[in-house]
Amino acid sequence: MKRSFIYSFICVISLVAMLPVFAADESVTANSNLVFGTMFPGIPKTVDKSSTNAAEFSVGGDAGAEVTIDFSLPTYLSSGGNNMQIIFYSDGCAIDSNSSPNQSSPTYDDLNPWQTLTYDLGSNGLTVWIGAKAVPGFRQPAGAYTADIILTVQYTGF
Repeated sequence: MKRSFIYSFICVISLVAMLPVFAADESVTANSNLVFGTMFPGIPKTVDKSSTNAAEFSVGGDAGAEVTIDFSLPTYLSSGGNNMQIIFYSDGCAIDSNSSPNQSSPTYDDLNPWQTLTYDLGSNGLTVWIGAKAVPGFRQPAGAYTADIILTVQYTGF
């Protein structure tokens, strides 16, 4: 008797926040990892920027201050020596500068995380969300696949 097995693996992207220029009120916080959850070989999975599984960052500082935001995005998730492709879309980022950030209806939507983003901080700073698509191969080995998203925020002085 021939048996076939369906196995799954978990994919999580951890976040790294960077703020190279410091002032008293400046902060960058990685709030939530980008989580794909259980996946199966050969079946891609997308996490939209409006999903509760999207990555979330908070940028704090003086209201009205202008900042630039740059992402360093991985092209693969890794588990041991195994890799899985990850795709970040040119409209896969959203930012909200309202005092009560709304992920489903952000101030700025469909932003390109591959380009430098320049925005003014709101009264509670900025909240940034990013989603992506993980693409496992048909023979993708099981494992906990991870990678880092690095967000760098810099004040422009305006």
